[in-house]
Amino acid sequence: MLDLVVDACRRAGVKRVIVVLNPAQPEVAEHLGRRAEVVYQKLPNGTGHALAQVPAKNLDGDVLVVNADAALVRPETIKALVARHRRARARVTIGSTHDASRRDGRVIRDAKGEFVRIVEDKDATAAQRRIDEINVGVYCFRSEDLQPALARLEPKNKAGELYLTDAVGTLNHVEVFEIADSEEALGINDRVELARAEKVIRLRKLQELMLSGVTIRDPDSTWVSAEAKVGRDTVIEPFTFIQGATRIGEGCSIGPHTDIADSQIGAGCRVERSWLRQVKLGDRSDCGPFVRIRPGTVIAEDVHIGSFAEINRSRIGAGSAVPHFSYLGDSVIGRNVNIGAGTVTANYDGVRKNRTEIGDGAFVGVDTLLRAPVRLGKGSKTGAGSVVLEDVPPGVTVAGAPARQIRRKA
Repeated sequence: MLDLVVDACRRAGVKRVIVVLNPAQPEVAEHLGRRAEVVYQKLPNGTGHALAQVPAKNLDGDVLVVNADAALVRPETIKALVARHRRARARVTIGSTHDASRRDGRVIRDAKGEFVRIVEDKDATAAQRRIDEINVGVYCFRSEDLQPALARLEPKNKAGELYLTDAVGTLNHVEVFEIADSEEALGINDRVELARAEKVIRLRKLQELMLSGVTIRDPDSTWVSAEAKVGRDTVIEPFTFIQGATRIGEGCSIGPHTDIADSQIGAGCRVERSWLRQVKLGDRSDCGPFVRIRPGTVIAEDVHIGSFAEINRSRIGAGSAVPHFSYLGDSVIGRNVNIGAGTVTANYDGVRKNRTEIGDGAFVGVDTLLRAPVRLGKGSKTGAGSVVLEDVPPGVTVAGAPARQIRRKA
């Protein structure tokens, strides 16, 4: 949630972002890194008290304040609210929207429709809760007005806290910026609201992709992370998850029932009913169905990975094929290599992981077991059921258990 708010502020043009955290959250400060400055609120004494922890010298000109759980607010909305604030020359501008079903603070107006104050839900009367205009949690203050308003705060509410909304009520010339999309105002207070917010974000991302030329067969069963990128004319089939900083090229077919995270998929690829993590898949390569490709694997262009294959920390050269029922771990596979069904690179000796190397143009017969460390030379072959315990020179064919040379290219 915090990432989304910080990113929205940055994309809206905010140059300096300050986040107020609980000191018991050092991992959050570390996560933010240089994207934001951090100030700590030692005691949880309300939103007004939190803002007061920011030194006055750090607040100059117009001060934008955004609740950390306002994860759905758009950068365009922030820019428009600040622009309204400046045009109106208001002392403070607040964002509001209309949704009577929510538990947020109510915007109270007088008979002329002018702003009076904000009443938090827990302090509101039954009549006030029927008001459908709610506070979004986005404010823009003039810095010269903010500090005096914070200094005047008193804990006159059921929570006994210093509310930022009460600071708004102490100022005159308050501008109210109404946001048409009430989903932007969704605060997140429990897991139900979290799920609702995640659905909104997911559908926004899918709409963005579809408008950019990506076909999504069933948006209701498709999940794409906010930071993922998908190329034009790619088709995403149902029950597909594209997570993390995944990059997918143009003209691909992804899914159905596919889970990809933090991977790079080239153009013209097909990934069907497969699981990929931190993988690079070259142009026009394909995998699936029922393939598991684990972190550290790099697959070149025009490679075929067939059904029920598992690949881990391996490199596979262009034009090679692992058609089905194989395990390749800690392997380096050359160009135009065929890996027969049932092939296993036995990479673990009980102490360390060892490497298997297979040269260009090699042909690995079905049910071959390669006990690493071992190397098959360029153009070599193994017979069906071979157990390879020693290096095989280029152009040599071996067979048997253990494998012995039966032929050499002239």
